[in-house]
Amino acid sequence: MTQKEYNNGVKLWADDVYRFAVSCGGGLELSKDVVQEAFATLWERREKVEVEKGKSFLLTVVHNLLMSHHRHVQVHQQALPYLQAERVIAPDERFDLQEVLHKALERLPQVQRTAVVLKDVEGYNCKEIAEMLGLSEKQVSVYLFRARVSMKKIIIALGYDYNN
Repeated sequence: MTQKEYNNGVKLWADDVYRFAVSCGGGLELSKDVVQEAFATLWERREKVEVEKGKSFLLTVVHNLLMSHHRHVQVHQQALPYLQAERVIAPDERFDLQEVLHKALERLPQVQRTAVVLKDVEGYNCKEIAEMLGLSEKQVSVYLFRARVSMKKIIIALGYDYNN
């Protein structure tokens, strides 16, 4: 990858990579830092990364950095309960589906959250996700299945009844 191709990549991929970082639970400030570090890593390895794989490389680096950060946080803080007994809104109020889905997504384990975001938000297929995350396609399928089952349970626990 040349300097010109790298600069074009920054213009083309920066927003998508940042959105991915935020979607994976990075938070605004952490996501900015992680994206900046990912682009620095791409610059350092630009001669080994093909232009066509640049965005995929960045998403993989972001995922790895966020996983590392979340592991670090878990070691230094008490783990939060997987499902907290809170209700997002009163039953008679209208649900903002996007808000409910976002809250459910936040409660998934990091690798499941990343797989769901890559599949359902970014539009990658299981094979591409497996390559990015260093997993087998079957593992990705299992993570996606478990994530969707967990999200359903979380959404119900938050008080959203999709049957009404």
